Amino acid sequence: MTEINIVGNYKESGPTKQKIKDAVEAVFLEINNSKLTIQNYSVNIAFVSDAEIQAKNKEYRHKDAPTDVLSFDYDDEGDILLSVAQIEELKEKDETLYDAILKTIIHGVLHLLGFDHENESDRAIMNEKEIKVFESLK
Repeated sequence: MTEINIVGNYKESGPTKQKIKDAVEAVFLEINNSKLTIQNYSVNIAFVSDAEIQAKNKEYRHKDAPTDVLSFDYDDEGDILLSVAQIEELKEKDETLYDAILKTIIHGVLHLLGFDHENESDRAIMNEKEIKVFESLK
């Protein structure tokens, strides 16, 4: 089983540490990537402030604004930064914060595994994977 580390103030956000780990593992099981299996990849998830995620967004993406999630892949390890304030602001009107955070974690893990949404085709594929993984957690 992969190592999944979670830091920051996630307890106020709803999902338990186990549910967050379940979400990460569900993405790996869905993708079943031969290079990055659940056994040989470590995921670090940090719940950070808007200021922290904005600084990283500016440094790495040259966008001077907070965002909901940033993902960084380092071959056998990945870091995911999450801003609960941004997730709450961007969530669907009828969506709970709990669900929005899980979906954002799924989104971040998909980025670690090479998925993106730079064009409509890629966005559709990524969205399909997000929905399938999220539904598997219910």
